[in-house]
Amino acid sequence: MDKATLPLVCICIPTYNAEKTIAATLSSILNQTYKNLIIQLVDNDSTDNTVKVIQSFKDGRIVLHRNSLNVGGEGNFNRCIELAKGKYTAIYHADDIYEPQMVAVQVAFLEKYPQAGAVFTEAMMVDEFDQLIGEIHQPANLAKNGPLHNFQSLFKAILEYSNFLICPSVMVRTEIYKNEIKSWRGELFGSSADLDVWLRIVRNHPIGVIPQSMMRYRISRSQVSANVRLDIRRAAFFKVIDYYLNQDDVRNFLSAEDIENYERLERRDKLMRAVNALLLGQADQAVELCPDVFSMSAVKSALHDRRGLSVFVLGLYLKTLLFLRWISFAKVSLAYIKKILNK
Repeated sequence: MDKATLPLVCICIPTYNAEKTIAATLSSILNQTYKNLIIQLVDNDSTDNTVKVIQSFKDGRIVLHRNSLNVGGEGNFNRCIELAKGKYTAIYHADDIYEPQMVAVQVAFLEKYPQAGAVFTEAMMVDEFDQLIGEIHQPANLAKNGPLHNFQSLFKAILEYSNFLICPSVMVRTEIYKNEIKSWRGELFGSSADLDVWLRIVRNHPIGVIPQSMMRYRISRSQVSANVRLDIRRAAFFKVIDYYLNQDDVRNFLSAEDIENYERLERRDKLMRAVNALLLGQADQAVELCPDVFSMSAVKSALHDRRGLSVFVLGLYLKTLLFLRWISFAKVSLAYIKKILNK
């Protein structure tokens, strides 16, 4: 198909101190098989050589915008929405790698399903050394329902599996970003403001998840997402979920099983916060956070699936070490477990 007949796709890339990764990311986008692209790079007042690396690329599709002040992560995403143009917009991350067919596959999906507001993909996870460390897939019981998901089915799946929607994989109809979303509500939801955006979209439009790993999603110790892994605060994810649970029409379609799934997520979150507290030398805080692994709901969860069993076993292990006051051994062993699990 001739480039002139293809819908224009706007790829926005918010950047901040990404000199080590932006070249590979940008190359993967320039090498897309889909050619009718404009690439809007929005630099958030980087203090390293990010801008110089970007300027070393000589391609007419690249447009560089530089913030005179750092406006924060959510502010930079909002700037991307302001700059969005064309029929479809994707906000990709500055440290991920996108497979050559990704944009073409996403455009084809949105053209085939004009009722869809957005489409995600699955992903492979890599570390800072480009080594494969895992994969992210949509839940199998959601995928079997077909290519499009409505708010109810998606929200129920999130209550069961947490957030499996990969932020830098999404392509959205530009008019939806412009006219309905307008901004990320970071003041309400912090680092989980992206989940709120996806739920706002699916409130009005079904969304799809392409069952293919179309990108390499980087998990690095230098990322904000990695830095919060030693956080002992309740995950920002629950700010989003609680916001929607407080809406009457959402509560009305939830079953007892959905509420149990929510409680499982909370139990797992408390356990990981307890582990983090112990790793930070806050044993007393770990004791307070450590969930009751002997409760009936915990046992039921352990019998429900492997994730529930893992939480039960880890909780029992942590509680035993805390009871015995084997703090030094606990810190070493739990740090190793977190590394293995990429948590």
